[in-house]
Amino acid sequence: MKILKDFNFLGFIIYILVLLVGFFLLPLNRVEPGARDLIFLIGIIGIWRYTWFLLNGIRAFIYQKFKFKTIRRIEEESGKELDPDHVFMLITSFRISTDVSAKVYREAIKEAINSGYNVTIIASLVEKADELLVKKIFQLLNPPERVKLIITRIKGTGKRDGLTAGFRVIANHNVDFEKSVVAVIDGDSILTPGTIRKCARLFGLNPKLGGLTTDEEEDDYLLIHGKGLVEKIYYYWYKLRFAQRNMSMSSIALSDRILTLTGRMSMIRANIAAKKAFADTVQLDKLSHWRLGEFYFLTGDDKSSWFALASEGWDMWYVPDVLVYTVDEIPDRNFFKGSVMLMVRWFGNQYRTNARALKLSHNKMNPYPWYALIDQRITKWTTLFGLFIAIMGTIKWGGAIFYAYVWWILFTRLLMTFVYRLSRKHIYAIWPLMLYYNQVVGSFVKIYVWEHMYKQKWTRQKTTLKGGRRFVEWYRKVSSDGMVIIDLTIFLIAIAFLIGLITFHDVWGFLHIFRS
Repeated sequence: MKILKDFNFLGFIIYILVLLVGFFLLPLNRVEPGARDLIFLIGIIGIWRYTWFLLNGIRAFIYQKFKFKTIRRIEEESGKELDPDHVFMLITSFRISTDVSAKVYREAIKEAINSGYNVTIIASLVEKADELLVKKIFQLLNPPERVKLIITRIKGTGKRDGLTAGFRVIANHNVDFEKSVVAVIDGDSILTPGTIRKCARLFGLNPKLGGLTTDEEEDDYLLIHGKGLVEKIYYYWYKLRFAQRNMSMSSIALSDRILTLTGRMSMIRANIAAKKAFADTVQLDKLSHWRLGEFYFLTGDDKSSWFALASEGWDMWYVPDVLVYTVDEIPDRNFFKGSVMLMVRWFGNQYRTNARALKLSHNKMNPYPWYALIDQRITKWTTLFGLFIAIMGTIKWGGAIFYAYVWWILFTRLLMTFVYRLSRKHIYAIWPLMLYYNQVVGSFVKIYVWEHMYKQKWTRQKTTLKGGRRFVEWYRKVSSDGMVIIDLTIFLIAIAFLIGLITFHDVWGFLHIFRS
């Protein structure tokens, strides 16, 4: 790992040197006057976006260094009155490798033992082999009587059914639900020491707290099980994603809200999770779309549980001092294909909840998180705006425009990478390029999924939403593809007007020819 760190330091040195050389080669004297006006317009859009980014960074810093430190200090100084009556640990596993499952359950059971609480571990499993593995680990660790294990076996119909089965088991327990909590844990998430105590006691501190989620970091699984270039690219890409998540979560949490109860590890007040309505929402959540009709959610159970809490106005916290390691497997050896597959799932989950969340009152969402939901819709166009301005500007005024754009992208993404250093011990020289990749490719993916919300697929489980009637499926596909074409066409025409590649005179001339 020391070699990797040394190489990373060298990477930053080379990157900065390239920027410096590029700066002195900027062909500013060759930029046309009209192009300078356009650069000013790009600058206005850029200032807005970079201000939003910096605002999130500042809010994240305030939350982590001041607000949450105060919360944690009060919790640590408090006594046993904050301890939960009972802790449920609901773990769902399906098609996860044996070595990963063994590590996940071993650490979860250790946490249950070390917490000192009455804990019921509910393992929602599909395969008999997983059941035997979990029971064996439980027996080997020899937990005390206060730690129980319940196995629920379900059909391989998806994570939502597995969670719902677990919630119904919880509802049948005779405990004080008002003072109990439920930890919802993915079968690929490894708990770190102290996770249960540090999270569960926060509910005793704040009676309005309905749920929370923790920081995440990529486990070294990818580097251990594959030492090639592809594994390293995915590894650093996941590292960047979790750094972005950490900043975004912390920023929103300053308003006592978050925008998702992450499925990898979240904790919910038991009197919420035990309700039939909550379990039904997780299992049978659906969307009524003006064009696509009504369809059930397959992925995005964390968004469903989040919306159930958000719609009732519960506080939701982010816990930055608790780290959960996640074990990700490469969805495809082709990085472009694999990253797009994951983005389709992530952004699809985001947008399927976006519209209904915006309908919630400001009192339930709080103003800043509510605006963040609006921003989710805007971001799919802002990066592409600058890119296509540069491309069309190059067509009209020459390559100097595109050169300046590339240099600006390299410079600003480097600064953004340094901002992530405020909450991450390590940053990587490849992150600036990955940031831009995520923004450009992510924008196209967002445009696509915004019009194809009905398309859902698990990357690991290979489970897809069952189609309806043939005509309905045909209509959804054709209309959705058509909407994407219309969206992009209007967008590109608008930019062409701004550039001056197209004028109203050209449009009238085209219409005249078309009528003839």
